[in-house]
Amino acid sequence: MQKSLDIFKAEPQSVFDVICKRKTTGFYMPAYQRPYSWEESHIRDLFSDCENVFRNLLDSHDAIIFLGSILSVDDSIALTIYPLVKRDKPEEIKLIIDGQQRLSTLMLIILCINERLRILLPSLKKAITSEQDEEIKDVLDELRQVVSQLEIDTSNTVVETTAEHEVYKYLPKIIRSQVDCWGRSEKNALYDSPIAELLYVYQRHIMDQRDSSVFKPLDLSLMSTSAKRVVNNIKEIRKQLDCVQKGFQFQFPDSETEEKINISDLVDVETLDVCLDFPVDKDLALVAESYPKVAEVIYIAVFAKFLLHRVCLTYVEVNNESYAFDMFEALNTTGEPLTAIETFVPKAIEFIGKKRKEGAPEEELEAAMDVLNSITERFENIIDSKEKNLKTKALILAFVRAFEGKVKVTSLRDQRDAMLKSYENCDYDLKGVYLSQLATSANFLFDHWQAVVPNVGKLVDSSVLDISNLCLRYLVDMKHDIVQSLLIQFVLIDEKFEATGTEHSDFAKVLKSVTAFSVLWRAMSGGADGIDAVYKKLHERGVNADQKGFTLGHGSLTSDRFNPDIINQFFKAELENKIITKGSPKDTVDEKWLDICSKQQILTKPKSIKMLLLAGLHGVELEGVDHQISNKLCTDFLTTMMWELISRKNAIKKVFNGGSTEGWGDEEIVNPEIYNKIGNVLIDVRDGVSSSNSPSWYNLKQHLLQALANDSINDIEDILSSDCHISEHAKRHASVLMLEKKFGDITFADKWGKQQIDERSSLLLSNAWRNLTKWLDWE
Repeated sequence: MQKSLDIFKAEPQSVFDVICKRKTTGFYMPAYQRPYSWEESHIRDLFSDCENVFRNLLDSHDAIIFLGSILSVDDSIALTIYPLVKRDKPEEIKLIIDGQQRLSTLMLIILCINERLRILLPSLKKAITSEQDEEIKDVLDELRQVVSQLEIDTSNTVVETTAEHEVYKYLPKIIRSQVDCWGRSEKNALYDSPIAELLYVYQRHIMDQRDSSVFKPLDLSLMSTSAKRVVNNIKEIRKQLDCVQKGFQFQFPDSETEEKINISDLVDVETLDVCLDFPVDKDLALVAESYPKVAEVIYIAVFAKFLLHRVCLTYVEVNNESYAFDMFEALNTTGEPLTAIETFVPKAIEFIGKKRKEGAPEEELEAAMDVLNSITERFENIIDSKEKNLKTKALILAFVRAFEGKVKVTSLRDQRDAMLKSYENCDYDLKGVYLSQLATSANFLFDHWQAVVPNVGKLVDSSVLDISNLCLRYLVDMKHDIVQSLLIQFVLIDEKFEATGTEHSDFAKVLKSVTAFSVLWRAMSGGADGIDAVYKKLHERGVNADQKGFTLGHGSLTSDRFNPDIINQFFKAELENKIITKGSPKDTVDEKWLDICSKQQILTKPKSIKMLLLAGLHGVELEGVDHQISNKLCTDFLTTMMWELISRKNAIKKVFNGGSTEGWGDEEIVNPEIYNKIGNVLIDVRDGVSSSNSPSWYNLKQHLLQALANDSINDIEDILSSDCHISEHAKRHASVLMLEKKFGDITFADKWGKQQIDERSSLLLSNAWRNLTKWLDWE
């Protein structure tokens, strides 16, 4: 049994222990870490805390600051580092899972303290040189030794190497994945993230200043424009150090100044000796009176000691990232949780790193990184954490089910595990393919399914573009997300066999199959009625008992395995079984389905019947007292234009809307089981019919006949079949007229009652079955 102590170790450590003492350690910010974002207010708050606790330290040994935790994973073998020059990396590398904001800020403060010490040290040396009294010289020299050691300690914002180059031999202690690269030469070194850039620029500044008798502050204009946040924080830290240098005279928000700490207040304070190893005796205090600059040096030095040794962090090192992420969520009570995609990135980079070690061509590695970046960039511009988590969950649900068949994503841990396990289960040689398929899945979800107006884009041939868009809008409207996995599989098939956007697209066929199956299934009950279980069965067990799940991970992506005909056969079998379980006494499958659906109160859920209605209205028209199958353009109701029209508020109404039957002549119609049948539907896209009860069937019929008297109705076919280009406005107007022409299906009746509703229900449902089963190749 693995003990918890073997999994991680956690201990309180001072800033000195975490940063300065680790001379050979580089801290690596993985790709999922957010950019550095602490603002000036955070800096002021931190200095305020330090000032308050330092004053307490003068009276109490217990005064200490716990700044939070640093959560890390050791990656000294550089498996997750990218880009990487293997021979140029630090000896030790710690991946920072949590705590990068505080760690980076502490690094900035240490750098600024180092800069301030270098600025002040010459004045101290000058005082020693000019002083004649040997005893005073000794006192000053002891202070110089303390300051010089502090200068050395605070120089550890870089890792020194054995390289010869005077600048590049120093590696910034913090770098960011995919942005920076540790390098011991100008050719290899890349420091574009704000923190790494600052550490590099400051080291170069030190080299430039080494022969100068006066150390000048770093010119922040040398920093790139992308480092504005870091530059502003450096300016704020310098202001705060000015306050320290004046005797801890910090300014309150109301512009009042904190009471100064005099050097005399520090004399013989036991805690400075015991806790900071920096005793201030009377001799040093007297020297400070003679040399004002010495007092400033003392203030900065004592603050530096305090920051390094009395500001503490809980340093946690975990032996693998999975445990680290769990611990991160336990510790991270205020920040945003890491999404599964963010925690997946290091694994993908680790694989790319292994390929590099194996000698894979650099072009191949760069291509893999481009694919990975194309996925992560999808989420980078999403500010709202809830939206980011929802879209991450959607991608994992869709892709992992497509890849492995079964997926659980209840919690963030579930999502991470699902993502990582599916990647780990993937054959090593296919991990690059896995990444590419994940990118394609992200493209489908973001660019098509989740678009403001869902669209198939260039995935299908132009000849089936509108009907494909109609199907996609229906599926999105129904929130039928479970079908995404199947659709993604066929997007990938098209991509592999170069059928994307052509007449040979399998995706286009399956999109129609999925839509037809959904509409026919839901019509029997008015709801989902266990439809998700069908897709789970398909992905987890396959289309046949002797197969594994219908997944990407079980077998190669072949056209004979991922075949629309197989999917249609599966859907037909499942639909037929469902129809039989409903217990209709009719003989044939289509008669059973019609019998089951004709009894449903479908009009109680108008949103879920939009596609059923369009399929029922499509390709049929009233000729006299009979309905005829028609291929005329004016009977084409399966279009996105029609979808938009019937999606309008109040577009789907009821001929008889309940209430009093006075003026209707049929007492049976008052029964909801009758007037909620599909045959009682009225499509009123102009919202010209009152949604309240009409006073009588006669008055409603006269209103509908008046609409049918529009001469333009007779010109619909001529408008739609015109050789000239038809504007969208003209198409929309024609579509409205087509819907109003369907008023004739209602007004042919002398009265409106149960018989008329049943007859019209049979007509619409029979026609819907005829149209939709074509998409399933149902003979």
